[in-house]
Amino acid sequence: MCNNNWKRNFLFLWAGQGFALLSTSVLQFALIWWLTEKTGSAITLSLATLATFLPEIILGPFSGSIIDRTSRKNILVASAIGVAVVSFSLSRFFHQDAALPVIVLAAILLRSMFNMIRWPTLEATAAQIVPRDHLTRTNAIDYTLRGLSGILGPIVGAILMQTTGMETLILLDAVISLLGIIPLLWVTVPEVQTQKTSSLSLQHFFEHIKKEAKNGFYYIRKTPGLRTFLSYVSLTNLLLMPADSLLPLIVSTHFSGNAKAMSVIGVAFGTGTVLGSILLGVWGGFRSRIRSSISGDLLFGTGVLMIGLASANQFSLAVLGWGLAGMGEAFSLANMNALIQANTHPQMSGRVLSISTSLINLSIPVAMVIAAPAAELFGVNFFYVLSGVSVLVLSSVMLFTPAMFRYEYSFANAKTGKQTA
Repeated sequence: MCNNNWKRNFLFLWAGQGFALLSTSVLQFALIWWLTEKTGSAITLSLATLATFLPEIILGPFSGSIIDRTSRKNILVASAIGVAVVSFSLSRFFHQDAALPVIVLAAILLRSMFNMIRWPTLEATAAQIVPRDHLTRTNAIDYTLRGLSGILGPIVGAILMQTTGMETLILLDAVISLLGIIPLLWVTVPEVQTQKTSSLSLQHFFEHIKKEAKNGFYYIRKTPGLRTFLSYVSLTNLLLMPADSLLPLIVSTHFSGNAKAMSVIGVAFGTGTVLGSILLGVWGGFRSRIRSSISGDLLFGTGVLMIGLASANQFSLAVLGWGLAGMGEAFSLANMNALIQANTHPQMSGRVLSISTSLINLSIPVAMVIAAPAAELFGVNFFYVLSGVSVLVLSSVMLFTPAMFRYEYSFANAKTGKQTA
């Protein structure tokens, strides 16, 4: 489904979305730090993480069916408008000095509902536009943009919080989200040849969506090695997610940091993501995308362990560790997405990507339910050490487990008809 203008289409596709990523990073930093200052509670930060991921977990499998049967450009436009409406509404609460933690958590949840369908749509669209051989490098570009957003987001967020206040910061997010629609007008997206749902009754539409979601689950279940790979990614997500959600707490309590310190460690993560993405884009990674993805998890686990072992006066070590974690995330996620994109038929890509994301994130509620109260009981450093060591052990074992590579190798064998030694 790729054409000779794929580079132009990819450029316009990500032009507006790059600014949307930056705006999201700025607002996410500001809202999480606002919650940290207002409550200082690990439980509140865990609820913010749950609000971010619950829509993907619950609705994600069904959103994939919509992505595969609806104009993907229209989905991107509608989700951008939805995000803007939520931001405009939230800014009114801050303008009236009526913002409460529960309102901010609700806004995070609503924004996540729109972004839940936005990012899988982008990935599915990229898989249509970009030739298969270039997917790893275009995913590296994707994570370079995410990394740059991670660098600039905390800096811009900290500055705007001190100079303009939360109301203006949130309004800017709404405006940028709407402006991100403009480049999409120049993007040509090939239509996926599927039965359209526009002529169906509402009852038949939902039956259709449920049936297509079941087909997506069946596809994952019958594809050799895919369940094993997704199970591993889910487990690493369970082990590493507390390190991300509890970061503001360890910065403010263990390292006695403020918004500036939080922005510094956030910049380190973004810088690591950019460096990892550039390296991946130039090098291309190992021949095996799964091996490259696991190597990223090893880097991430090492970085988390460094934070857990850092003493109160070793903030620079924590910054270095979180930067290493950012590099690891770029390697891990870019290769994982490229692997699924390359090994999935375009008619199934939306469902497989969204269901995979939901299955992976299913571990997050479990992690948060355990981590939040235990962090307040045993100390937040405990979880950084535990998470880092656990991921290092798990990933090292998986590198030498043949079943982990079955998904990748079985697809290659099906394409070439060759046997893997």
